[in-house]
This record gives sequence, structure tokens and C-alpha cells, in this order.
Amino acid sequence: MPVSSVSDFERFALKVKKHITDKVKKSEEDVSAYALQEEEKSLRETEKWLQQVRSEWEHELNAREQQGLRTISDEVNREWSTFRKEREMALKKAVEERLGQSFPLLAECFIAWVLKNYKTGSFTLPKAYGMLINREGFDVRTCEEKQVIFSSENLYIEYSVERIIEELNDEIAVCMHFEEDLWPV
Repeated sequence: MPVSSVSDFERFALKVKKHITDKVKKSEEDVSAYALQEEEKSLRETEKWLQQVRSEWEHELNAREQQGLRTISDEVNREWSTFRKEREMALKKAVEERLGQSFPLLAECFIAWVLKNYKTGSFTLPKAYGMLINREGFDVRTCEEKQVIFSSENLYIEYSVERIIEELNDEIAVCMHFEEDLWPV
């Protein structure tokens, strides 16, 4: 067997060393590439998760905003309805008071109008107004209520504060411009 020289051994050692160096370099490159690939994968997954969470959050925020708007709208409409009813009641009460104060004069006008337009019929009215009917053909009955009722055959006409308020109910709402039930939010 031939004896190896030191230079052969050194060459072999250099060759093994170079081979190990190349292998380590290759492993480092592979590990580095794998780490970069995993990092990119992790970033993509993180971004995807963030987008999903952001989307869910925006959806939840939108739902809460809509619910808040509905709540506000409902509250405004309730308040508007209460305000409208209070104003209508106040106006009806004011009209009723004014009609009550004007009842004697308006009752006399009503009786005069009936006497002018009809020849026969029946009156039901407070005793104080009975003396205004001085023509024949009319029956007069007295009552305690503050109302004048005229009837003749199929005709029935009632003058009272309550009846006028009842007749004016729709006009009161129109005069107050409360045509809509909901406040425009």
C-alpha cells in the first residue's frame, strides 16, 4: 500500500472542509429561504385575519349605528307624537273654552237661522232660549244641557260645543300642519 503524503491529506482535508462549508452554506440558504417563506406565509395569514376582524368590526359598527339611528328615530317619533297630542289637546281645549264663552250668541244665531230656513220642527234647548222661538209650527222642549237641537222629519241638527269640537277635529290637525304621523328624521 502506498504511503500517503501530508500534502494528499491536506488536500483531502481541504476538500472535506470545502464540502462541509458548501453543505453548511446550502443548509443556511435553505433555512433562510424556509424562514423567509414562513415569515411571508405568517404575514399573509395575519393580514387575512386582520381584514376579517376589520370586516366584522365594521359590520358590527354599522349594525350598532343603524340600531342607534332607529332608537333615536323611535324616541323622536314618540316625543313628536306626545308633543302633537299635547298641542292638539291644548288647541281643542282653547277652542272649547272660546265656544263655551260664545255659546249664547252662537245659539241665538243658530236658532235665527233655523227659523229663517224652516217652517216646522222641534227644538230641544235650555229654558233661557225658549223665548226666542215665537212662531207657530215649532215644538219647544227644555233641557239642562248647554245645547240646541233642531229636528224636522228626517233632519237632525245639533248645536253644542262638544259636537262642534267633534266636527272640527280633522280641521284642527290640518291647521296645525300635523298631517304626518312621524317626524321627518
